[in-house]
Amino acid sequence: MKISFLINNIYGIGGTNRTVINLAEALAVHHDVEIVSVFRRATATKFEISPRITVRALVDLRPGSADRTAAGSDEPSEVVPRQEEFSAQYSRFTDGRIIRELQKTDADVVVGTRPSLNLFVAAHTRDGALRVAQEHMTHLAIPPAVRAEMARVYPRLDAITTVTEADAGSFLENTPIPGIPVVGIPNSVPQPLVPPSDCSHKVVVSAGRMHQIKRYDLLIRAFGRLAEEFPDWQLRIYGDGGEAGKLRALVTELGLAGRALLMGGFSPIESEWAKGSIAAVTSSAESFGMTLVEAMRCGLPVVSTDCPVGPREILRDGEDGFLVPNGDVDAIAWGLRRLMADESLRREMGTAALRNATRYDPAAVAARYVELFEDAARRRARNVRGYRAPAGPRESATAQVTVAPVSLGAATVDVTADDAGWLRFTADGPGEGRHRWQFVLRHKPSDGKPRPDLPLRTVRKALDNGGTRYTAALTPSALDELGDGRWQVAMQHPRSSAIHMKAGIRDTRALIDARARLVARPTVGSVGWNLPYAQPNGRLMLRTVLRPEHAECTGVEVGDGAITLAGVLCGERRIEPGALFIVGRRGAYTKTFSVPVQILGRQAFRAEVPVRRVVDHRLARWEDWDWWLQPDPFDRRKVRVCRLLEDFPDVKGAYAYPSVPLVGDETSAYSVVHPARPVWVRPYCSASGAMAMNVVDR
Repeated sequence: MKISFLINNIYGIGGTNRTVINLAEALAVHHDVEIVSVFRRATATKFEISPRITVRALVDLRPGSADRTAAGSDEPSEVVPRQEEFSAQYSRFTDGRIIRELQKTDADVVVGTRPSLNLFVAAHTRDGALRVAQEHMTHLAIPPAVRAEMARVYPRLDAITTVTEADAGSFLENTPIPGIPVVGIPNSVPQPLVPPSDCSHKVVVSAGRMHQIKRYDLLIRAFGRLAEEFPDWQLRIYGDGGEAGKLRALVTELGLAGRALLMGGFSPIESEWAKGSIAAVTSSAESFGMTLVEAMRCGLPVVSTDCPVGPREILRDGEDGFLVPNGDVDAIAWGLRRLMADESLRREMGTAALRNATRYDPAAVAARYVELFEDAARRRARNVRGYRAPAGPRESATAQVTVAPVSLGAATVDVTADDAGWLRFTADGPGEGRHRWQFVLRHKPSDGKPRPDLPLRTVRKALDNGGTRYTAALTPSALDELGDGRWQVAMQHPRSSAIHMKAGIRDTRALIDARARLVARPTVGSVGWNLPYAQPNGRLMLRTVLRPEHAECTGVEVGDGAITLAGVLCGERRIEPGALFIVGRRGAYTKTFSVPVQILGRQAFRAEVPVRRVVDHRLARWEDWDWWLQPDPFDRRKVRVCRLLEDFPDVKGAYAYPSVPLVGDETSAYSVVHPARPVWVRPYCSASGAMAMNVVDR
C-alpha cells in the first residue's frame, strides 16, 4: 500500500518529526511511503531520511520564493481554528494548497500528524483513501475550541491514534467520536548505532527543548543538593530554547558552574546518552516521553517524574528506573542519589532498560500501524460499496531493511574515538562502480596558509543493499602531519573534487576517560587530541591538537571578590618553585600582572587570579585579559592556559562562569570610568579553548 504522512514542517527539528521519520522508515521496508510537508523553510531536512521515502513540500517559504507573498497568504485559514497552536502559520493560501493535495493524492492511506492537519485530512481527503489522525499532544492540552472542531469533523476519519493508552482513554472520555476507533500506539525509537552505556561515567544526562514544561530548574536544584556529596559527578542538559538564559542564571545562583553544563542542541543525540550513567526526565507533562525511550535504548536507567501521561507507561518503577512525584525536587534528588551511589544498581537497571525498550523498536510499532490500516480497510469495505482495499506488503524476500544513499553528498560519516587517540570513520554510500572514493582531510587554516591534504587509507566493502561501506582510521601518529588546527572530513576520487561530508554519530565517550587519565597523570611529552564535531550546517570537522607544552584548566571557582584557577601542566618542563600565573591585557595597550602559583604535585597547580589589580588598571569599558602559566620563574617562556581536552566541542558554551563585581581600590590616571563604580569580571573559555576574562563596566 502507499502511505502518505502530512506534517507541518519536516525540515525542522522536533519530536513529531523524529517519530514520524522513524515510523516512515520502518513502513517503507514493505510499503511505498511519502512525507508531505506543508511548509519548507530550509534546503535540507535536519534528520536523515532514506531515499526510498519521497519528501515533498506544499508551500516553499525559503527566501526568494513566490509563495512568501502569494495571494491569500495574509488572510486567516478557514480550516484551522485560531486557538490551535500553529494557526498563525496557516492562511487561505495554504488552505488551498493542502486541500488540492488531499483531493488528488494517490495514497491508499493519509496520516495527519497534528490537530490542524487532521482537520484537513478528515474533511478534504479523497473518498478512496483511508483517513488516519495521529495525536501527538496530550489530549486535554488541546484547546477546547479545537477539540470542539475535532468532534465536528473527525467522524469522517477511519482511525485515530494517540501515543499512550492513557491518552486514548482521555480522548474517548472527553471527545468521543462515535464509530471511530481510538488506539494507543507508542512512538518508536530505533536501536542506537552506538554501543550501550556501561554506566561507569559519572554523568547525569537530560535532553529536550529548553521549555518551561521540561522543568529543568527542578533537575538543576536536585543535582545541586547532591553536588557536595558527589563532587566528581556532572550534569549535562542538551537542547535549545528560550529557557536557556534562566537556567544559566540558576546554575550560577546555586554555584554549579562547571558541574551543571548546558550543552546546547546535539544531533544525533544517542552518542551523548551513551556517555551518561543516569538519564533524568523532570517534565511537568509529557504526551509520550521520547527521551525516556532513547535513554533506555542506550542502556541508561531513568529517573523520571510521574507526570501525565507517558512515563508511567514506559518505565517499570524499581526495575529500569524510578518514577518520582511530579514537581518534587526532594524526590528527584532521592532517585538520583540512589543511582549515583550504587554502580551495581545502575548497571542492573541499565540492562533492564535495554531489554524493556525493545518493545518500542520501529518494526514492532510499524506492524501495529499496518494492523490498524488493514482493520480500517475491512471496516470501510463492509460499509462502502465499491471500496477497494489497498494492496498488501511487498514480498519480504526482496525488501531491504536499509537502502544506500543516492549520492555520497547525501551520506553521513560516523566517527568513533578511543582513549588512545585513534579515530575510526565509517560511511555508507551508493554503489561505487568504477570510482575509488577515499577519505581525505582538508585543512581549514585560520591564518590563510593551508597544509597539504591528508588522504586516509580507505577500505571498501560491498553491501547487500547495493551500496558501499567505506571505513578508515586516523592514528595518533597522524597528528605529526595534522598539527594544531581544524580539518574538513571529505571524500574524493582521482577524477572528482572533494565532497565535504555530513556528520553522523560522533561517539567520543572514550575521551572522558582519556581526559581523566591525563589530569591525574600529566604527560611528559607532547599533548595530542583528536575531536570530531559538526558545524552548524551539519558538515563533519576535526579539531586536532598537537602541542609540546600545554596547560589544561581543570577548574574555576568564582567566589566573593575572587577567581581561583586549577590546572595541570603537560610537557617536558616541570612547574618550579616560584612559578607564576600571569594575566595579560589583549590589544594594543598591553599590560601584565602576575601572582605566584601553588604547586599541588604531579604538575598540578592552583592560583588566585589578580582581578583587583586588573580592575584598578583598566583603560576601557570592555577589556579581555588572557591567562598564562610561567612554569619557571627564571625562564620567561609562558604557556597559554586552556580548557581544550574535552569530549565535546562547545566548551565556551558549556562552561559559563558567573561574574564577580568589584570596585577599584585606587584611582588610575588612565581609566576612562570613575573608579567607584562596580566593574564586572567574568572568566570564560574562548571558542578556541583558551581561558581569559572579561573586565566590563556595565
